[in-house]
Amino acid sequence: MLQADIENVCLENMQTCLLIATLSAGNCETSSEALFVRIATSMAEIMSLDSAAAMDGSVIIRETIRRVWCSLYVADRWCFSGLGLHRHMDELGTPCGLPMDEIAFQSLPPDTSNYPEAPPTTAHATPSTTWKPGLWAHMVTLARHFGPIQDLNRRVARGDTDTAELDQKVQDLGDQLEAWSRKLPADTQMTVPNLHSHQQTGRGGTFIALHLAYHHYSTLLYFRFLEDDQTQTQNQNENPSSSSSPSSSPSSPPKSRTYIHRCKHHASTFSNLLHLARQIKGCETNFPTIGHMTTVSSSVLLHTLLLGDSTELEGARAALNANFEVLIEHQQFWPTTKAMIHRLMTFQNICLLSTESHRFDGWMVKFLLEHSRALGKREIPCVPATALLDAESESMVSKTRRWMEQGRYMDLSLPL
Repeated sequence: MLQADIENVCLENMQTCLLIATLSAGNCETSSEALFVRIATSMAEIMSLDSAAAMDGSVIIRETIRRVWCSLYVADRWCFSGLGLHRHMDELGTPCGLPMDEIAFQSLPPDTSNYPEAPPTTAHATPSTTWKPGLWAHMVTLARHFGPIQDLNRRVARGDTDTAELDQKVQDLGDQLEAWSRKLPADTQMTVPNLHSHQQTGRGGTFIALHLAYHHYSTLLYFRFLEDDQTQTQNQNENPSSSSSPSSSPSSPPKSRTYIHRCKHHASTFSNLLHLARQIKGCETNFPTIGHMTTVSSSVLLHTLLLGDSTELEGARAALNANFEVLIEHQQFWPTTKAMIHRLMTFQNICLLSTESHRFDGWMVKFLLEHSRALGKREIPCVPATALLDAESESMVSKTRRWMEQGRYMDLSLPL
């Protein structure tokens, strides 16, 4: 029906395109996902949704436009990054204002002539005219940092040598993410009472998704510093007398140690939130990219399990188990999750066989950002071409046995 009506450029068809794109993503039809997202963004451009003229309708129409635009903006950042393609929405403007609170939107009366759509600008505002942003508004202001994080990681993987500029970018983006979190309204901060409050209004899943995205973006920002931690640990293994505790060694620069700690913190917090959401009815997160986000969190937890201090092992193992339960559960909803599990298994095999598993190269960028593309072969030392998927190879069995004896191995094989 959509194809027959494709010439009808309207909000309804944009929404339909986004729905089909989501279903396509979950069913491993990534080219179709990209095509439908591109059709929707093209329709938005044809309709000039970012212009003042597009906002001439009723409050309900204007709010719907804002919501469609926000959905396109987030989809643009996720979909095209997943395929290694350029974003498109950066070239478009922003509709006037951000979406209002979801409950307020759902409660709009037929006559909305006196309903405010933006924060009051005068000192005469009354409680009845109070405006506040909704969860989707915060989702968009957060997603604005996702594109720069992607761009920064790609620069590093391409071998950009301007270390000072790259480090300054990390600091600036980290400050911006923390400022975003700090400035959230009190009722949107991540607390259990707030979670229950949003759950009672049917927004528990959206609330959790917002905070999962924050921790995911933060994990991506700091992930590359795990390479420094791995190199340091390898050096200590070769020279045991140099330090008794890899994670506390002063050999890494202070900033690097801070970023490694932040990366681990955000990956662990992501896992904890995901586990919490599964315990509270109405707070589940069920969308295709949750599998990829969980895989990224798990890759950091694997780093801690394999290379971290002995005091970190129990927590990392528990978080990995919780993440793997989510991945197994989501297979019944989204077939693409199986591919994410295989990516995680491949990554663990690399960790077992190489001292450079967390090297920030093009393969790692594919693993972290391009979730819709095949990983391909990785050229790093100590990894035989056939060993990555062969769990029964002699080298893999030997390594696995040794890591199991140390309590540092997770069985990520799929149940039959």
